[in-house]
Amino acid sequence: MLVLQSFAVWCLLASDLQFFATALETCKTAWFDERNVSSNGDSELLSDLRRKHWTKICSNPVEMEAQTVSGVKSQHTRNTFHTYSASEGLVCLNSEQKGRQCYDYKVMFTCTGQFCSECRTRWFDHDDPTGNGDFEVLSDLRSIYPREICPQPIAIEVQTISGEPASYTSDTFLNYDATYGFACVNAEQRSKSCEDYKVRFTCPNEFCQVSEQCRTQWLSSDDPSEEGDVESIFQLLNTFPDHVCVNPISIEARSTSGISAEHTGDTYLSYDATFGFACINEKQSAKQCKDYEVMLTCPSDFCQGCRTRWFNMDKPTQRGDYETLLKLQMLHPRQVCSKPVAIEAMTVSGVPAHKTGDVFQIYDASLGFACVNAEQPGGKHCQDYKVRLTCPLAFCAL
Repeated sequence: MLVLQSFAVWCLLASDLQFFATALETCKTAWFDERNVSSNGDSELLSDLRRKHWTKICSNPVEMEAQTVSGVKSQHTRNTFHTYSASEGLVCLNSEQKGRQCYDYKVMFTCTGQFCSECRTRWFDHDDPTGNGDFEVLSDLRSIYPREICPQPIAIEVQTISGEPASYTSDTFLNYDATYGFACVNAEQRSKSCEDYKVRFTCPNEFCQVSEQCRTQWLSSDDPSEEGDVESIFQLLNTFPDHVCVNPISIEARSTSGISAEHTGDTYLSYDATFGFACINEKQSAKQCKDYEVMLTCPSDFCQGCRTRWFNMDKPTQRGDYETLLKLQMLHPRQVCSKPVAIEAMTVSGVPAHKTGDVFQIYDASLGFACVNAEQPGGKHCQDYKVRLTCPLAFCAL
């Protein structure tokens, strides 16, 4: 009996420890700048921000940080604040300043508990502090792992690679937010060297709710010959009505020559799954955007209209696993349409491709799927994959 009681107490303690560990986990949101500075001052109230961004800010933040929109920390501006707290937000009134006006501010919140852990990526350690510092930048990480990180994370967590939360170290950080990512500069530390850090992101719930990624072809509805290249969701729906979902989960863009948008050197007016992609010629140093195409990740129900069976033609025993559309059409001409609408890929054991950690050379409905052994991190081999395609409804009616 005593053994059973001790075991029960141990279970309760373990449960409590797990609860408190989750509760003590902290993550930082993106920056928010909802109101511009006016003749009265600037106001970034938590209640206003949550009314518009309720899924992106927790209801009870434990900390708040504020900067001017140009990046100057609030404590260095010499403004005084009428309100400055995690529970209320920020209010700066011009009438309360001495000889100056309020700056235009943005705010970021620190959250805890379930908000941080509901839809979370794995840990990423892309850089180490051997050069100028440790830079775990969101745009860099998304260019390497585009299917594992959502385009617009709602929060970020940072730890040393040994597991110590970044806030517990003595390092100071140049950046630590869900908008940019993380940056620690060696020269800014007393010891002149940052710790080695890893990061993980909290994404909107819908990013985790896709059990199998359903990906479109590469699509281009515009070119940069006039004001720029605009690949808006609305325009894509009009141009490719049966090939685009109304509510995409994420978007990738690349030049028509195959260069990822992040590596072209262009700046973008928009690059998100809500509006789509837009590059404006006038905003570029060369006054000319590249010609872009985009691919969308859609909710799984978009792929369920006219779907093929699963195909597994190749094994990763040699160069990798190649499940290309051309090869599928040659081997199964009556079972595969000529122009698929979307593609899904998973391992033969049933793990969705985007959750394996493998890097894919090809994964789209235009060309099919290819995982190359030589391109995998850590010298590992690709997993064994199978694919299935979504075809136009007319293909299933034949």
